[in-house]
Amino acid sequence: MFTALSTMFYGIFLSIYLSGYVVSLDPEVVVLRAVRGRDARLPCGQGKVFLDGPDSYILWLKNDRDFLYRFPNEEIERRAVNRDRIFGTSCDAGACYDDTSLLLKRVTEQDSGIYRCRVHYQASPSLDYVIDVRLVDSPGIPRIHNELNEEIKRGYVGPLSLGANLTLICEVDDDQPDTLVYWRRNGVVIERAHTARAGVLRADVRVHNATRDELDAHYECLAQNADVTEPLSASVVVKMYLPPLNIEIRLNNNVDFEAGQPRVVDCVVVGCVPPPSITWHLGDTLLRPSVHKELHDGNYTVSSLTLAPSLRDSKHDLVCRAHNSHLPTSVFEDKVTLNVGYRPICLTTREEMVGAIVQEAETVTCAVEASPDPLQFSWTFADSRTLYTSVKKVAGSHNRFTSTLTWLPRDGDLGLLLCRATNSFGEQKRPCSYTIAPGSPPHVPECVVLRSYPHSIRVQCQKGWDGGRPQTIHLELFNLDGTLLHNMSNAAGHFHLPDIEDDRNLSATVYASSARGRSESKSLHLQTITPLSASVAEDVPVRTWTRWLEACAGLVAIAAAVAAAAVCIKLIKAKRDNLEHNPDLVPRSDGSFHREPDFTREERVLGTTNITVNQLASCQNQYSASPVPGCRVLVGCGTHSPPQDSCPTSQHSYYV
Repeated sequence: MFTALSTMFYGIFLSIYLSGYVVSLDPEVVVLRAVRGRDARLPCGQGKVFLDGPDSYILWLKNDRDFLYRFPNEEIERRAVNRDRIFGTSCDAGACYDDTSLLLKRVTEQDSGIYRCRVHYQASPSLDYVIDVRLVDSPGIPRIHNELNEEIKRGYVGPLSLGANLTLICEVDDDQPDTLVYWRRNGVVIERAHTARAGVLRADVRVHNATRDELDAHYECLAQNADVTEPLSASVVVKMYLPPLNIEIRLNNNVDFEAGQPRVVDCVVVGCVPPPSITWHLGDTLLRPSVHKELHDGNYTVSSLTLAPSLRDSKHDLVCRAHNSHLPTSVFEDKVTLNVGYRPICLTTREEMVGAIVQEAETVTCAVEASPDPLQFSWTFADSRTLYTSVKKVAGSHNRFTSTLTWLPRDGDLGLLLCRATNSFGEQKRPCSYTIAPGSPPHVPECVVLRSYPHSIRVQCQKGWDGGRPQTIHLELFNLDGTLLHNMSNAAGHFHLPDIEDDRNLSATVYASSARGRSESKSLHLQTITPLSASVAEDVPVRTWTRWLEACAGLVAIAAAVAAAAVCIKLIKAKRDNLEHNPDLVPRSDGSFHREPDFTREERVLGTTNITVNQLASCQNQYSASPVPGCRVLVGCGTHSPPQDSCPTSQHSYYV
């Protein structure tokens, strides 16, 4: 098929050629050299040829009789990415070529001769370009040496340090007069060769006081003696060890850290070669963060740290340190001083009640703890009205602050009042809460009468709501005929009445008072109070019977203790007697024995234990001064045991 197409195109070319549609029958012949055994690419014209329409094309002929190539063709059209760029260029091994050129693979003697490129334009006369291809021998691959005349075969030199010197020598064995040997740095020609000795061409490159610009510089030595064949080359890349240009902790000028709140901190190292390892330090502590990543991008190395400092870390230095293993004596670091604080926190954990009367000045104080100092306090009423107050530091405390609001209440103020403080870390999350209720006289207190000694009485009162003003509790003691014996007042509501006899039928009245009035009165009948201890006025027969009962109870307790001791001794003796028949009994260090279990500790079922807590017992001394409360524990009574009466009456006390 290709032969048929070639014959067809050749016939078309000959018909056109003989018809006289050419500008010149004798175009200029250009002599171009190609290297034996290597590829050659013949250009059509002195430069790229642009076709003027879809009907224009190019034909390549050899010796005016052999058809070689047509452009465009089906392969070119399939390769085109879009329909608007039919006459583009192709790229091979990183180099792009004009598709109108003719490629000769591994040139031999048969490829020498005359080549004609005919351009058929759509709107212009056709043009011919004639090339005479002549063959030359290869100059050989260049050799690169260092200043010690050692050939470099690794493909790189170095690593170098800043300020170092570098010498590169390129030699080519060739005595052809038209051979060129030259150096290119990053694609730019910098040095051409001279004849070092007969048959050898040499070009030297010398770098004095190397700078950062030499990092990854590409030096290429080329040998070329042909026009249409790519030159032979050898290249090296310069490697360097470089300290960082800059190391910076990125905080956007914000060194304030809220205690316990995680925050991502970046450390950026610029220009360090090879990429450094990065460590973080807070004060004298080496941080081992849970989130730590390193990103290498060109000359940038970024380490990200998630940091949640505590208050004790405030005013300590956060240090980012870059380590270059090839520069061990140098230290590269950046540090910032952290300012760790927290938002304001309300010092009161419960909601307070405020009694307010319309158009009567009311004052509320809000207390918070914060670091650094709050900037202001805001007060928000139930109707969303907001007032702002200043800050006052509590004397003798570093981080406690108060603010006082004084205002004339109105009807819309009843309800919830919220106080919030704000510092550089933000507004406090949980506000201090107050409930504003209508002001009134205090409520009547609830009192309890206790006999603390045979002729002495204690009265303890629990105060009711004060109605919005500080209150005082009053107690009035009356005789049977209504005579006032004592009139006492106490802010806490605690009273002590000495020399009170049971047969006097005394009574008392309690009430509370404040600047807004007094509460209702409540009567206490002291003669109905049952004494907590035995009265000295008890009859002698009653005291005698009590002593007999106490003696009997003591004898019963002693008998029970003796019986329990006998049972325990008998059980211990029985266990020792059975020791020989139970080889799996293992002695303990304290002299007792236990049986090796047939299951692990984790397999033990909680309900199988034979020691259960008495559900009816309670720790009465749980909040006593003793550090260890004594609780009663029943032995042998499980959770599904019979009623309490069927359990052993003798109970053992254990400290649990």
